[in-house]
Amino acid sequence: MTKCPNCKKELTRPRKTWKWSQFTVQAYSCGNCATHFREYFKTGKHSFTLKRAKKSGRRFVKVHFRD
Repeated sequence: MTKCPNCKKELTRPRKTWKWSQFTVQAYSCGNCATHFREYFKTGKHSFTLKRAKKSGRRFVKVHFRD
């Protein structure tokens, strides 16, 4: 179970899961605040989270959120 980086709502299932290089990626969409974010896992441990940027020139920005 993971939490949304914006509103901290708990989400139970990822929208999509795939392998990317050495990472397993899980994509989520929060139904509460409409935030899209991805969590990256390496050997079963959380490595980092990216969330969709609203107004920056980049598509995703790194988030330092994990409980």
